[in-house]
Amino acid sequence: MKSTIRFDDDQEADLEMTTISLSGAWLIDDHWAIRVVAGVLIDGGLQPEGQASHDFEPGGLVAAGVEYRASEGQGKTPSVDLSFFLGTSWAQTVAPGTDTKTNYFAGDARLGARFGWTIKDKTFPYLAVRVFGGPVNWKIDGEDVVGTDVHHYQLALGVATQLAKVGLFAEWAGLGEQALSAGISTAF
Repeated sequence: MKSTIRFDDDQEADLEMTTISLSGAWLIDDHWAIRVVAGVLIDGGLQPEGQASHDFEPGGLVAAGVEYRASEGQGKTPSVDLSFFLGTSWAQTVAPGTDTKTNYFAGDARLGARFGWTIKDKTFPYLAVRVFGGPVNWKIDGEDVVGTDVHHYQLALGVATQLAKVGLFAEWAGLGEQALSAGISTAF
């Protein structure tokens, strides 16, 4: 994931994170699902303007939310899924050239809409639009600062495919908050 965080007094820092996560969903009925996510921040950095990058130590992330199937697609008409998630991530950053560690904490509320099509009952391309916001707490030059993403949106293209009981997916978000993700799924 890549983005830019704007902190107090218009200070900006480029953010880059690599994470691994595991998610589970509970299907309530044909329309509603509850999803939980837990993961590990394994790499990345936060680079304030004019400074070297502060590297992330391993950290964590959790999120939970609901998804709603608003309409079932057919032919050229897409299915529409709506979602709402709350999440947090945390880690420590290490200042360049020192052993000085600083706590990083971010909260996030995210609304999403996904428009998907079905090809031969096995392949599911989709377009996703998400808007979000939440505070980011950190320190710049020893001072506590609070910030938020400069974009507050994400536009993504993705595809999922089903191979017997195993599903594969990939998604690329190139506008707003940038991300590349891929995964494997199964149902029990």
